[in-house]
Amino acid sequence: MVPHFFEAEFHDLHVELSKQSLQQFINKMMEYKCSLYWRYNDDIIYLIIDTNHSIHEIPFEKNGTKLTITVDCLKVSEELVAKALELIMKEYRGSGFIKTYTEGPHYITFFKDGVIQSITEIHGGEKIVMNQYGAIIEYRDFDHDLDPETIINILNLEIDYTLMELHESLQALDNCAIKEQKRKLKLLSKRKKEIEQLL
Repeated sequence: MVPHFFEAEFHDLHVELSKQSLQQFINKMMEYKCSLYWRYNDDIIYLIIDTNHSIHEIPFEKNGTKLTITVDCLKVSEELVAKALELIMKEYRGSGFIKTYTEGPHYITFFKDGVIQSITEIHGGEKIVMNQYGAIIEYRDFDHDLDPETIINILNLEIDYTLMELHESLQALDNCAIKEQKRKLKLLSKRKKEIEQLL
């Protein structure tokens, strides 16, 4: 069986974690049957992860009792390593953006302080731009490899934006827009409840 294509690029990645948190990350990698090695220099510790298919090197800067990952670009060709790094970003308030390439759609996911700010699909028939600061260009049902928690975060962003639009429509007494936005909120709320059942 030919493995499916996967590649992730972590850009402007910054996350600070304790040595205990790093140990949890290492334990997770060992659960995945990865071989782990260390390489040191004066200021940086490199964690080398060997998955038997590829080798990844993650730099940690020493920062007192903390360790910091700060990289301009880190390429990851193993999905399990990318998912583990994403989990670190979520749990320890990391920032940066991830370009994810698969055989199907490609995504750019932007994190700030551990929270997904936007997900943009950059490949395929439609484009998604979900952002808490601006309009959603197009909406597509989530039929790809997004976990339920991520989908709920995206739905929350869209609900917030629709509520803001509804507020503006109420002030403008635009009955047609009010009706449409209420319909959309009802649909989003129903979808969110469905996804919450998966958690």
